[in-house]
Amino acid sequence: MKKFLTLIITCFLSLSLAGCSNSKNNDDILTFFDALGNTLNLKSVQINGTLDMKDSKMNIDAQILQKEDLQVATSIGLVAGDHVKNNFLNFYIKDGKTYLNSMGTKTQSTVDKIGLKKNSKLNTYNPFLDLTDDQLCELFDSSKKENDTYTFKVNTSKLATLLDNMGSIKLDDATLEATIKSKKISHLI
Repeated sequence: MKKFLTLIITCFLSLSLAGCSNSKNNDDILTFFDALGNTLNLKSVQINGTLDMKDSKMNIDAQILQKEDLQVATSIGLVAGDHVKNNFLNFYIKDGKTYLNSMGTKTQSTVDKIGLKKNSKLNTYNPFLDLTDDQLCELFDSSKKENDTYTFKVNTSKLATLLDNMGSIKLDDATLEATIKSKKISHLI
């Protein structure tokens, strides 16, 4: 009787652990990477975001318009401890010229000095482009979809290896949340 009871308890515990496991929907993952590719190919974009680091934070506000001549407006703020610098760096491209204001130090140049031609467009590198669908799905341990919002638990060792094959990047924990509308990413955390 004890062996039978032990077997039943073991089965229930196994089933309860299986119920708690992370679920992953590969179609949701591939939808995210398709939307990322579409987003990287946009002709104009407005980006507002925060990059949180261990002891500091960068606030980024950028607009890129490249339907005709390339125009870029970027403002970066920096928070380090109690120190806040809202206009840490401002960078602009307009009419083939570049303008930089870094904490009051201003410079002006032409786009050819940064490797662009006057009528060139920005190209965005997609580090995931050469990966197969199976390899893309391996980058996430779990996925969840609620309406237009997708949440993914990142496989930190696989992503760190992809981002840096020298081994200097270490990710302890990472979760990605993306809102996808019209096959493009409209919000990313």
